[in-house]
Amino acid sequence: MCEAMPEAGLDLPADLSAAREARAFVRARLCPQHGGELLDRALLVVSELAVNAVEHGEPPVRAGVECRSGVLHLEVSDGSAAPPRVSAPGPEAESGRGVNLVQTVCSAWGVRPEPAGKTVWCDLPV
Repeated sequence: MCEAMPEAGLDLPADLSAAREARAFVRARLCPQHGGELLDRALLVVSELAVNAVEHGEPPVRAGVECRSGVLHLEVSDGSAAPPRVSAPGPEAESGRGVNLVQTVCSAWGVRPEPAGKTVWCDLPV
């Protein structure tokens, strides 16, 4: 863990304002030593994770951020055990690209089962 940024978490509302709250949280907690160049990507990814948790998961929804050795680690938890799905939306589709975006932007991502749901996590290389 980076000494400039301890691990932090925030409970999010179970509605679409969760994306705005998650972005504000990450912006406020981003590591001053390592996270500056990651801000835009971190905000994009945490928005996608928060929207997916609200639209496809169940409350409670929670965001976490931590600066680890070489990566900014982001995660969003929700109360549903159903994993996110990677889809192949057509060019006219207005949604369905969130997980694809996370796969493209992040160096790693995954799903961790929790006793009451799941946590979707991702790492952005510093």
